[in-house]
Amino acid sequence: MKTIKPSLTLLLSTLIVIISGCASNDISRVPMYESKQYYNYLQPTFDQYLETTTEWLKENRAFITEHDQHEIELAMNAPYSKGDPSSKKAILLAHGLGDSPFSFSDISDSLAEQGFYVQVVLLPGHGSNPRHMKMVNYQDWQIMIDHYAQLLKQQYDEVWLGGFSTGGNLVSIHALDIQGVDGLMLFSPGFQTRTPILEKLTPLAAIFTEGWFTEESNLAKYNSGLLVSALAYSESAKVFRNKIADQKLDIPVLLVVSEADSVIDANALNKYFGQHFTHSKSKLVWYGKNTEFKLPDKVERYSMQRDDLRISTASHMSPLFAPDNSYYGQGGDKIICENSLSSSDVEACNQGKQTWFSAWGYTKVDRIHARLTWNPYYAELEKMMKAIAL
Repeated sequence: MKTIKPSLTLLLSTLIVIISGCASNDISRVPMYESKQYYNYLQPTFDQYLETTTEWLKENRAFITEHDQHEIELAMNAPYSKGDPSSKKAILLAHGLGDSPFSFSDISDSLAEQGFYVQVVLLPGHGSNPRHMKMVNYQDWQIMIDHYAQLLKQQYDEVWLGGFSTGGNLVSIHALDIQGVDGLMLFSPGFQTRTPILEKLTPLAAIFTEGWFTEESNLAKYNSGLLVSALAYSESAKVFRNKIADQKLDIPVLLVVSEADSVIDANALNKYFGQHFTHSKSKLVWYGKNTEFKLPDKVERYSMQRDDLRISTASHMSPLFAPDNSYYGQGGDKIICENSLSSSDVEACNQGKQTWFSAWGYTKVDRIHARLTWNPYYAELEKMMKAIAL
């Protein structure tokens, strides 16, 4: 038998220890809300949280616009509330990894019009400076969601939770762990990625690099990405999968999925819905052709091959935004040209050539694709949100 030299054995042992440490919670770590490098986002009331967070962002955001645009930029990243605080029902919304409360700019309007008092949080590490993501841990995000969800339960007869991507994991974990949630609205939740092997390798990669830093050009989300934040996301997905394995959520769940999602495994979401979201009012909203997957009976299906709108597929983010959204909408200010590894397509898009719209990575001969950032069926989604919460 071939023996391994002691030095190599030590190296392998060290790597295993480091990887194990990266993949688990560090109980000796100071939580972000107690850190001297951050601020205390766990306030006694949501109004105090809004005030504290807005003031902190004014002093600590790395603004990317000219000074006269700072208020717009700040408003897109700060947490907020909408609707009538005296309503009998409320909902807490949580955005995704690298994103901001602006993710729910349209959803929150719709829910407020439907009678919800809406609260939208800014997850720790977000909205300020990508380098603040160095401090994040899954527990920082979960503790925040648990804190403000519990405050709502003390004040309202009916409490719902909603989340996009990573935020969908966090609110689902709360619903599985703690009683008192009356329903969930989940938009492209991050239960399982399309690349589980890469997810498992993230702790190893984090040993050698922080991640990537690039020029920030999007007012509503980070372009840069740190591996420590990817680890926090991965932990949230793992926690959800472990908890849901032997449970069923017998509360109404609206699950919104893009079949061509480049980030999340759409078929995995479909299976979770069929096996674990058992309430009779639960509904799956599916954007795509459904050429591969067997969908359940409780599904609303919409084709995303819309040549009339130059749409080839839905994307991870597209369900969230109405066509008239001022930033991400059909005629909005922001076009995400960085939608593939083709530098020539990206350049052509940036130069203003006509584009089609899709999820990241979709290609077709003789077509340039930018990211689809809005939902051509948003009016139908509004109706679904209203119906499930009645």
